[in-house]
Amino acid sequence: MAITTVGLAEAKNKLSELIGRVARGEEITITRHEKVVAKLVPAKRASREEALQAIEGIRALRAKHPVKLTTEDILELRNVGRR
Repeated sequence: MAITTVGLAEAKNKLSELIGRVARGEEITITRHEKVVAKLVPAKRASREEALQAIEGIRALRAKHPVKLTTEDILELRNVGRR
């Protein structure tokens, strides 16, 4: 399927229509002053196999580089940038 290019003003005016087209598999490129600024692409859900591969990759990484964090450490990391 061809990629459609629309200007920002048109994209704002026709967002619902463009989202419908993207949901059906089309890719939409959005330009501002003739320069590409964004792309609308269909969302891709990970397959079960991809999710399992990601989990296995994380487990392998953790086994290779074990890190011991306390609850206090985790809470501190979570709050970084919130202050």
